[in-house]
Amino acid sequence: MISYFGLLFMMLYLSSFFVVLGAESWFLLWVGLEINMISFILLIYKKNTMNVEVSLKYFFIQGIGSAMLLMILTLKSSYFSEILILILSYKMGVGPFFFWFPNFCEGISWISCILVMTLQKLIPFIFFSMFICFMIWVILLMSMMIGVLGCFNECNMKKFMAFSSIHYAGWMMLSTFMGSYLWILYLGGYLFMMFGVLLSMGHKNILNTSDFLNFKNPLLFFVSMINMGGMPPMLGFFLKWWIFMYMLNFSMEMLWVVVIFSVLMFYMYCRLVFHLMMGYQFNYGFRSFINKSFMTTTYEYVYMGAMFLTP
Repeated sequence: MISYFGLLFMMLYLSSFFVVLGAESWFLLWVGLEINMISFILLIYKKNTMNVEVSLKYFFIQGIGSAMLLMILTLKSSYFSEILILILSYKMGVGPFFFWFPNFCEGISWISCILVMTLQKLIPFIFFSMFICFMIWVILLMSMMIGVLGCFNECNMKKFMAFSSIHYAGWMMLSTFMGSYLWILYLGGYLFMMFGVLLSMGHKNILNTSDFLNFKNPLLFFVSMINMGGMPPMLGFFLKWWIFMYMLNFSMEMLWVVVIFSVLMFYMYCRLVFHLMMGYQFNYGFRSFINKSFMTTTYEYVYMGAMFLTP
């Protein structure tokens, strides 16, 4: 049951987005970003030693980023756009500033993980869409590469999804070049896919690949992973396909780089699914996987059907 304080913090969290969207000055944008940070910390905070440590670490990291952001907003610099993009990348934990993000995700709940991987990127990407510059290309390519490399031999599920989120952040940055609001569609699609991962776990706290046998619905997790990997004819495939079509008219060299990163990331998801399937095969037999997969509710069937979207 949600407490009154939890409801208050959630309303404060949602109001921060409206503050940013309705802001008419840089100062109000900065205030909205700070309200968002504080309300998010209050939402994820729990009274245990590990969570307090993680919350404080997040507060200090975001505080440093906010101080740098306020400084650059008050100074007139010829490299304003580039510095702003670097500061926002640091606050999101993408590109070369990824070092704090996977460990932070490891110490919070799955619901908090999904929030920080999706909605917490909304305000920074509003800034990204306002300042299209070469620095975004550098950050997005590094994010895609780091996301792929980080997923290699990563058995911790939260860290795996954190690196996956860093990789997807690169795709969202790429979508900012295609139109003013296409990145919102991409972010919404990623949130939809992440919801499938959460739904497949039920109330289980899946931490490592060794816990795969505890999935509430392994079939839903299987579908969610191949969807995020970009298997046609699923939503994840069409989100990437739109970007591929844009890249054809922009730069073939960059297109090949993006395709290579996409294929490597798809391999990472397939390897994760392989571990899931083999776990059931060796421990209970494949029939157990099928039987458990069909112990599902109507809304989960609707969700899996919605994943197979066509343009």
